[in-house]
Amino acid sequence: MKKEEATLKTTSTLIVIAREHFVQQGFFDVSLEKIAEEAAVTRGAVYHHFKSKKGLFTAVLECVQKNVAEHVLNEATKSDEPWQQLVLGCVGFVKGANAEENRRILLVDAPAVLGWEQWRKFDLDNSVKVMMEHLEELKNQGYLREDVDIKLMAYSISGATNELALNYKQYEGLDCDNRIAETILHFLNGFKSHLDCSRKEIKLLKNKPNCIVRGVVK
Repeated sequence: MKKEEATLKTTSTLIVIAREHFVQQGFFDVSLEKIAEEAAVTRGAVYHHFKSKKGLFTAVLECVQKNVAEHVLNEATKSDEPWQQLVLGCVGFVKGANAEENRRILLVDAPAVLGWEQWRKFDLDNSVKVMMEHLEELKNQGYLREDVDIKLMAYSISGATNELALNYKQYEGLDCDNRIAETILHFLNGFKSHLDCSRKEIKLLKNKPNCIVRGVVK
């Protein structure tokens, strides 16, 4: 096996194992020794590849962000209509971030471990950047009001969906998915160019075919 392949195999194994530990125990209670032992490497090997426990956590966080982004894309592309894609994508983020394998790492530990400035930059470089691209397309197609600032809208959506994600567990089991979707619709409609347009039903969740929300679409 080539050195590059061996390195990739080792780092991938460490990330998978570390993710399980971070999910179950949280960053501050995780032992690098136990992760190394389970991966059949030395503690020094962990430091060689990731420099520190924070470095390993950051690598795990990148995987979590990628998984959530894939979930958002899968939810958004259930519709071919650009405005519905935005709504479905926002709902998808809230649910994806709250998946058991993501919530503790993404919503609880990441801000504390990385610090506010680094965490904010991490978020901007990932979800916010992609969101601004989609919002730019929406504005070019006439979905948004002329006076909407794309960057500020993206920041607003990011802040709102992060808060909804953090508070999701409080409403779980209380028709949560529809309530989250309705809240997002009310929020997003403030940016829309035509609020008197026709209504259309949006099916939100693949695993809940009976979960329907009424959404304003163009």
